[in-house]
Amino acid sequence: MLKQFIPVVALLALSAVTASAVQAKGRDDFNKPIQINAESDWFDVANKIAVFENNVVIQQGTLQIRADHLEVKRRDDQSDVFTATGTPAVYQQQLDDGSPISAEANSISYDQAKQILTLSGNVKVSQNNSVVQGSEIIYNFATQQMTANRGESDSDRVTTIFMPKKKSDNNNEPTNR
Repeated sequence: MLKQFIPVVALLALSAVTASAVQAKGRDDFNKPIQINAESDWFDVANKIAVFENNVVIQQGTLQIRADHLEVKRRDDQSDVFTATGTPAVYQQQLDDGSPISAEANSISYDQAKQILTLSGNVKVSQNNSVVQGSEIIYNFATQQMTANRGESDSDRVTTIFMPKKKSDNNNEPTNR
């Protein structure tokens, strides 16, 4: 019976990330194996659901997601929806140029068929010198477009911070002539 579960889990985990591999930065990561560690997991084969709970760590190359809970649902069209939740759930990856990107949110969801990553609840995305914060950030891998939305309250706002490029120390040194 256990042998029946193993292929289902492998397919669910592997297919989540490979669809976006061509579009995403850090694309070498998507050719590496996916490892999911958790304190417990369970599978509902009839309903095509895999659940990983407590101290969940998803690792694929330099890509890492830490969450309290991960749920993977397989649709009839064989595409998957991955939803990681936490307080917060945290995403980190090293991009092709070597720079890091990180994000945190209450929920990180990836819809494989639509190639859409949705971060919801207390979202913060940091890359290089920029930070974007909001209630929801949606990234479309196919179009490479990002949308940030405020919360439901009129006082909620989307905040984007662009930091000035750091000057090298050589520019501040006096010249001896």
